[in-house]
Amino acid sequence: AWGGGWRNVYKVNTVDELIAAYDETGTLCMVLQEFIEWDQFVRCICIGQDNIMPIRYDPGERRYHVEHDHLSPEVGQRVVEYAQKLNRMLGYDMNSVEFAIRDGIPYAIDFMNPAPDMDINSITPHYFEWVVKAMADFCIDMALNPKPQRSEQRWAQYLT
Repeated sequence: AWGGGWRNVYKVNTVDELIAAYDETGTLCMVLQEFIEWDQFVRCICIGQDNIMPIRYDPGERRYHVEHDHLSPEVGQRVVEYAQKLNRMLGYDMNSVEFAIRDGIPYAIDFMNPAPDMDINSITPHYFEWVVKAMADFCIDMALNPKPQRSEQRWAQYLT
């Protein structure tokens, strides 16, 4: 289900398990996708559509790790480019995008979070400092160079 913090996320192996999970979620919107057994996991904090900070994240521990060389340069570049493309397509100026990386291939598994957790206790003081500066710079730029407001989200064009 489209939750947050891994709430209402189910791993199912049969149609019966899928129906049971669906029934448990009530009226929540659900997304069905392949479960990726990952070698690496990264959560990108996105400020503006292009300023991307890939952070090593451990879903089992539910915590971020300050580790700057956790991705190869090639995988790191792909993760940033994919996050930028998703943000542009969705029209999000603030987002978090999660990638499960298997065999060097990043799979975007959660990418619609326009109000990500940016609390200092969650993202660590190191990344919190980056978020505050990036958000301040973004807000100042928007104040000095306002963009017209859209009447609908950009992704609507992909639904027809």
